[in-house]
Amino acid sequence: MSRRSKFFGIVVLAALGSVFAVSQIATASHVRPKGASPIRASMVPAFKACATPNRTHGAPLAFPSCNPPVQASSYLTVGTPDANGAPANSIGFVLLKVKTTSPEDVSIVSSGSDIRCMPGTSPTVCNSANAADGPDYSGELQGNATIRISDHYNGPGLNEAATVVDIPFPVNGTCANTAATNIGGTCSVNTTANAVVPGSVKDTQRGVVEIGQLSINDGGADGVVSTADNTLFSVQGIFIP
Repeated sequence: MSRRSKFFGIVVLAALGSVFAVSQIATASHVRPKGASPIRASMVPAFKACATPNRTHGAPLAFPSCNPPVQASSYLTVGTPDANGAPANSIGFVLLKVKTTSPEDVSIVSSGSDIRCMPGTSPTVCNSANAADGPDYSGELQGNATIRISDHYNGPGLNEAATVVDIPFPVNGTCANTAATNIGGTCSVNTTANAVVPGSVKDTQRGVVEIGQLSINDGGADGVVSTADNTLFSVQGIFIP
């Protein structure tokens, strides 16, 4: 995939702790819904868990809290006027839709805007300055989620119902600069599960796929996901103004 292509960390056969099913005919049986598609998941910046509380949240959710919030990513951020002086222009989502005609597949469409570099990220992927806060990010991202597949494609004859052990399903991609100086980089993808991993979605296997938390990692200091310094950037969630 070209470094100039657009991508938003996306991942695997579906999104957020949900299930999609592919309606098919098979010799074995396991319970399934009539259908579970499409799924649309919003993405939000990820924050580190509160390990040493120094405040208490207001009632009725009066639980210990940590001040200030700390982003999980060491390398990427999004514009927020009261946090970094840049306009709030970030929107991210993942849309998954099952294709039930042969060859069956799952379309993966996603987008993320206003992706900005933090200090310490390589200038080679942070070379388009903005009027406020960090420059556009044009490096790589990696989407991932843990999936649990129950289908009929198991055993010596590949016709037995079984549940596969939980596995990760990473997908790599890149972001691109924008011409505007009030918004960061843009990342998007329009692909399918079988394009990412050929043969991952089979016809007539009644596949039920449970999805753990959808997450997007940055590319670390060098903007390259194949190196080991990547950190968590965003997760599925909602924003309440």
